[in-house]
Amino acid sequence: MWMLVRANALGSESPDGSGSRTLAACPDSPERGDPWRWTISRNDSTGQLGLDISSEPDHIWVQTRQYADGYTGPLHRAAGTQLVIASLRGEALVAAASGPWERWLRPGDIFVVEGEEDEDLRLSLPEGDSCVEVVSLAPRLTHALRWVP
Repeated sequence: MWMLVRANALGSESPDGSGSRTLAACPDSPERGDPWRWTISRNDSTGQLGLDISSEPDHIWVQTRQYADGYTGPLHRAAGTQLVIASLRGEALVAAASGPWERWLRPGDIFVVEGEEDEDLRLSLPEGDSCVEVVSLAPRLTHALRWVP
């Protein structure tokens, strides 16, 4: 398992003035030289609670799900896929199902998990005003997705 946590992610507002902010992208800068595969953004100015996801549909299959107020339960990441977990509102605790690590996410934080073996995580949201969106990214053409930070 590989993981990346970015507090308030890439953080800067898009240059077009739309209010959209890139949270994670693969690759995350044009200098990498790798082909673009996906971008996850958030636009708080729309009043909508959720993420904007752009991907190359010939290469990436995308599935999303939101979890809210008081949810505690498992998340499964299949071998070769990536899970991107973004806190939209309130806090959330992401942990290895059998330990030993755990990370708190706050609004704007993003957590990317990948690896070549199946993995079980536990997501815990405190009671009250909290919401997390989980994005599963799966390869259509290759055996595994690789993070290109």
